[in-house]
Amino acid sequence: GFLTFVIGENGLDLALKFGLPANQIIKTGNWLGPLIVDAAEHGVKKLLLFGYHGKLVKLSGGIFHTHHHLADGRIEILTSLAVRESISFDLIKLISKSKSVENALLTLEHSNPEAVSLIWGGMAREIENKSRSYVNRYVSSSMEIGSVLFDRKRQIRWAGLEGLKQINSLGLILK
Repeated sequence: GFLTFVIGENGLDLALKFGLPANQIIKTGNWLGPLIVDAAEHGVKKLLLFGYHGKLVKLSGGIFHTHHHLADGRIEILTSLAVRESISFDLIKLISKSKSVENALLTLEHSNPEAVSLIWGGMAREIENKSRSYVNRYVSSSMEIGSVLFDRKRQIRWAGLEGLKQINSLGLILK
C-alpha cells in the first residue's frame, strides 16, 4: 500500500540514503501525472513524491509533465506562491527576477529565511493538493499523496503535512 516516486537518479540515491524502503521506490521521469493516476488505479494507498524542488515546483503549479521543453513556469509559480503567503513586495520582485528556482532560494535565504519556510512549505502543500486533484480528475481515489523536497545540494528541506506523516510512519525523521 505504500509507494515512493523519486524523480531521477539523484532522487533515487537520496531516498535510499534517507532510509526509504528500496522495494517501495520507483524512479520516474517527467510523466508524473499519468504515473500518479496509475498508482491510484492499482490500489496504492499512500504515495510519496520525493524529489528536487526544481522539478516538483511544477506540480504545485498544476504542471504534471515536468520536462522543461514542454512546460516551465517555475519562477512564475514561485512568485504566485510568494503572493499567496503574503511575502513582501520587494521579495516577490526578487523572486520574479531570479534566473532559477535555486537562485531564488539562495537569495531568499540570504534576505529573509522566514519567507523561505513560508514559500516552500506552501509549495509542498500545493504539490499534495494539486496531485490529489489531478488524480481525482481521472479516477475516484482516496490515495494519500505526500511530498518531500530536496535542494540542489541534495539536502532534504521541506515536506507537506502528508509527506511528514508518511515519513514519520516509517520511523524516519526529517531534519
